Amino acid sequence: MPKLYVGVDVSKYKFDSCIKNQQNEFVMKPKVYIQNLDGFMRFTHDVDKARGNKETEAIIGMESTGRYHINLMGYLIKKGYDVREFNPIEVHGVRKMRMKRAKTDPIDSDIVATALMLECIENTERYLQDKDYTRMREVGLLHHGLSDKIGGLKVELREALAVLCPGYDKAFTNILGKTSKTILRENVKHTKLFWMNRDEIETIIRQNYQSEKNIQKSLGFVMEAFIKTTVPETYKEALIVKVKFILDQHDLLEKQMKMLNARIDRYMKEIDPMSRSIPGVGNTTCAVVLGCIGNINRFKDKRSLVAYAGLDPRVIQSGKSINRTGRISKAGNRFMRRYLLNAAYVGCRSNPVIRDMYQKLKGRGKPHLVALTACARKLLTIMYSVEKNQKRFYVPNYISDV
Repeated sequence: MPKLYVGVDVSKYKFDSCIKNQQNEFVMKPKVYIQNLDGFMRFTHDVDKARGNKETEAIIGMESTGRYHINLMGYLIKKGYDVREFNPIEVHGVRKMRMKRAKTDPIDSDIVATALMLECIENTERYLQDKDYTRMREVGLLHHGLSDKIGGLKVELREALAVLCPGYDKAFTNILGKTSKTILRENVKHTKLFWMNRDEIETIIRQNYQSEKNIQKSLGFVMEAFIKTTVPETYKEALIVKVKFILDQHDLLEKQMKMLNARIDRYMKEIDPMSRSIPGVGNTTCAVVLGCIGNINRFKDKRSLVAYAGLDPRVIQSGKSINRTGRISKAGNRFMRRYLLNAAYVGCRSNPVIRDMYQKLKGRGKPHLVALTACARKLLTIMYSVEKNQKRFYVPNYISDV
């Protein structure tokens, strides 16, 4: 069957496309379309016109560009076109192969069409039609974004307090925890920054701390930071306002996070993936990891999934020399790696399989991070197994008997 290769380069407001035949000749030179429904319809009209007859197969390829390509790709799949998505690393490899330094949108569309001819990507049609996975991925990545914003607020608060009252952050593990926020909020209410006395601060700390030793330790750090502050008056007012703003923003983000977690829990209860049965894998981890994986059947084996997550080891070989650095490739999905590492950390305590593997690696002298990364890779292969076979997780006898 004759084939046409349609390369598409998507940007924020427009996309460029060209069409090539199997002889690498232009059937349609690079053309610009607007990123809206009219542009999509004009594009599909040109593709159908280039096909000429229904026997000619048109394969459309585009580079994954974060969010910009989603609308076009969804529209084309809904209309029944064969659409393939490229990792930017693959497109970059084809660009280097051509040895041309110029980079423009028309050239990029030509490069994508060339990549299609090389057949270096799998079809993602089945993946994008799985609406449950897409929904899980979107809410999971929203959770990731909120987590990053909360982490950024912690950094900003530490920087402000490092000038206002150096040493305050030593008093609390979480500087935006309930106790710390209560003390800060009470102190920044007034024009005079550190107006609370020792007894009032101790009362707040006692509400959340049980150990007398920890109470006195935290109280000592707070009082020392407040009493020995040397912040100049010219900086004080602006920094106090900044602390107020940070506390208000954190309250809002915490409220949003609570609502989002409830939504994720509801989604996971409806979909009920097999991975929920794995100890250490919570609903949020399921949403992010399974959402990024998509339909598990598009991976031929667990090795290809591990490589997709970037958890495969790098091996450099030249002639008889083989250099095994032990480092992972990190060429895959970074969101998956982050949540899998967090889940592996939890699994070292709650999952007998992960705990057994971690202890064995540590017993061989492996560093903590190396062992944890290996556990994350093991956890991903377990998720692959339970989802592929549609069977819930169980602890093997050789581990449960230990």
